[in-house]
Formats: sequence, C-alpha cells, structure tokens
Amino acid sequence: MLTATQPGRLITLVRRGSRRTCVLLPGAGGGLGYYLRLAEFLGRTGNVYGIRASGLVAGEEPESRVGDMADSALRALDDAGIEPDLVLGWSMGGVIGWEMCVRLAERGVRPDLALLDSSPLPRAESADSTNWLLDKVGGMLGPRPDKENAARLKRVLMGQLSAVAEYRVDRSYGGRVLLVTCAGPEATRELTVANWRNLAPRLREQHLDVDHYEVFRPDNLPALRDSLTPFVTPEPWSLPL
Repeated sequence: MLTATQPGRLITLVRRGSRRTCVLLPGAGGGLGYYLRLAEFLGRTGNVYGIRASGLVAGEEPESRVGDMADSALRALDDAGIEPDLVLGWSMGGVIGWEMCVRLAERGVRPDLALLDSSPLPRAESADSTNWLLDKVGGMLGPRPDKENAARLKRVLMGQLSAVAEYRVDRSYGGRVLLVTCAGPEATRELTVANWRNLAPRLREQHLDVDHYEVFRPDNLPALRDSLTPFVTPEPWSLPL
C-alpha cells in the first residue's frame, strides 16, 4: 500500500511488515512528489521511505552544505530506527546519498547506492541557469502557489544551489553503486563517469537517453525501472558484485 505519513522530514511511502528498506533522496526543490510512481515499483519488494529537504515547512531552516544535509538525513533515519539496504538519489540527492553511505560505512553498514544522473563535481551556476531552475521547480507548485510556500521553496533551492556549487565528492565508497546517466553532452557524461569510477570500485553503469528533468515522466518510467531492476531486486542485494 502506498501511504503518506509524515513524522517530521521522514516520509513513509510504502510499508508492509518487515522487509528490505529503500530510502529516496530528492533533487532540486527537496520535495518527493515525482518519486511516487517509482516508490510503488520499489515497494513491490521492500519498504520505501523518502527524506524531504529541510525548510519546506514553517519553522524550519534550509540547509546550504551537502554534509549538513547528509547528517540531518541520517539523524531522521536514526530517530526512526531505520537502517537502509538501498539508498537512491536523483541529481543532488545522489551526492547527499553518497555522503550518507560514506558515514554509514564508518559504522560498518554499506547500503547499495543508486545515483540517478548525479555528478561528483561542483555545479557551475549562472544567473540565467538559476532563474531557469527557479521557474522549473516553482512550477511544481501549480499555477497559483501559496506565497509562503513559494518563498520557502525558493530559499530551499537557493541553499541547495549554494551547496552543490562548492561541493566535490572526495571520499570513496566501497559498497555497490549503480550510476544511471541521462542525455547530455558526451564529454560531460564521460567526465562524470570517470570521476565516479575513481571513487566507487564497485560501480555499475546504465544510461537513459532522456532529459535529466524528464526522467520521472510516466512515459519514461518503464525505461527507468528497467535500468534499476537488476540492481534493486532482492536477489542481487544479497550477492557480491
């Protein structure tokens, strides 16, 4: 059953008894709405949780450093007594997931990690690209968004852009990692893959010929599921790479 309980920032998406646990981490904007169809798919074999960004509700402050985002996401899991078997993040959610998994590995826990078109390199921003992304993410609130919600979303997004502008992955992770790349300049993709390979000795790769921001569209969901299935189904979780 797909549910939507919300104890703090941890969102229960699918839960049926004691099963493997998947944690979803969002990209720009910090919401989880676009993950719902994917959560139904992942929920066939495991319980699924999402961790929304800080700052999306009244009384919260947005975060502006990837390390802080990873630490607070881990606190949300620890408070709920959840130890993930699979961490999946899209875009900057992937690098937050990476930092989470590095921290978990220090505890002796190595979840599988799926990176959906995430880069380990700092993101170059310009005024034009920032305004485009503000419009893109703001459009998720609908044609007449509540002004306070829109203002909170903008603050969250600006904090996220600041975080990825200065962040570079510099610690390796020895767990199983799947990198799913999307369409884009070949040179950029090759550089991204090469940097991840230097950090993830157990990296696997898949490619989807779809735009970064369209990967969750319903018509692209079958291809996304196919790229994830060999990695996230229960049997491979228990086998060495």
